[in-house]
Amino acid sequence: MAEPGGRRRRVAWMAPGDGADYITALPLDLRARIASSLPFWQVAQLATLSRPWRHIHRHAPVVDLDLDDFLVDTDEILDEEDHPAVFLNEVALARLEVALARRGNDGSGSSMVDTLRIAFNAIDPRMRLHAELIAALAGARRTCVFIAGLSRSPPNAWSLDLSPAARVLDIAAEYQSAAPTVAGPGGAALGTLRLYNVVLHEWPRLPSLRSLTLGSATIQAPFPEGAWCPRLEDLCIFSSFMELPRVDIRLPLLKRLEMDEAYFSPGADVAVDAPELEELDVGCEAGYTAADYHSFTLRAPRLRCLTWSDQFAERVHIDVGKPGTVTSGRIEFTSSRAFDYCREMEDIRAQTMRMLQGLLPDLLPECVADAARPYVSLEKCTTENPYTGKPVPGEKLTCDLSGLFSSLKA
Repeated sequence: MAEPGGRRRRVAWMAPGDGADYITALPLDLRARIASSLPFWQVAQLATLSRPWRHIHRHAPVVDLDLDDFLVDTDEILDEEDHPAVFLNEVALARLEVALARRGNDGSGSSMVDTLRIAFNAIDPRMRLHAELIAALAGARRTCVFIAGLSRSPPNAWSLDLSPAARVLDIAAEYQSAAPTVAGPGGAALGTLRLYNVVLHEWPRLPSLRSLTLGSATIQAPFPEGAWCPRLEDLCIFSSFMELPRVDIRLPLLKRLEMDEAYFSPGADVAVDAPELEELDVGCEAGYTAADYHSFTLRAPRLRCLTWSDQFAERVHIDVGKPGTVTSGRIEFTSSRAFDYCREMEDIRAQTMRMLQGLLPDLLPECVADAARPYVSLEKCTTENPYTGKPVPGEKLTCDLSGLFSSLKA
């Protein structure tokens, strides 16, 4: 550029990316997705950068909130130990809730919250109330709630009112906490529910639920009679204890059932009646005799895959309807001196044969044993002593169902 007098003005050369704001030049939806990787209070701070960022918090598809961020302390008031008292900034929370309400009422697709992640501390009951309100106002497709801390008072019943947009709900607790009741219009539309480290006082009754996962849970409510979740297709219970002497799982559309270390009261009677069940996976820790069932009854005429590991039952009755429906899976038991009250191998073999007779109803018991013999193996193995951690010798009995049924079809 020439200056008066004919001289050319020098312009400093700027390397690409050296101070240039390419992020602001991106489309709003892309900037909003990038901002969603930050905690929501930092997303709100971005709104003060410049005019293009002014309403970025209204478009971030992920809202990540930790209500501990709304705690403030003051030196003016001291607690019983002369420490600065801590207060919940409810004014700031009210502003946030108003903003979420306006965003939910906007109606435009770009303003909808896809995922809400919210954490609160169980010690402060006000936090839970705000978490409930925020979940109702956000209108998220997926809501993830994390409950930190241990409440000094017994867990009280609480509920989450979900919006009609709700499809997925995850609840996880640092210490065992009462599971909420799912309510609101979103309860009728919810498709996936996952509960971790909770106490279940009542089973959910959700008409559209298709997948339910319970991890590290304490279940105190008996399974409801009839089709309590009529569309449920996937039920997974792992590392959980059910204080129940009898369990009846009757679900008309259930296709997959997993019970991995799902412990019931000692000597429980377990019955599964699922006409559409295709995959069953049952297992427990080897040698844990407190998990032994008194009886296990299964009616699953469409069963395709059976995986059974170290779960002993005094009586087993399996009804798969017509023979030949099961095509894959295995039955596996481990016996070792490391376990104080481990079942004898004779008992293990007897249960395996009872299960095979239920899977092959058209064969006589002696014919079942002959057919299965090439696919049943007994091998030496090494297990870990649960008390000392040292390796000890053991035996593992395995029945390869995939090979067995393939040979029968051939």
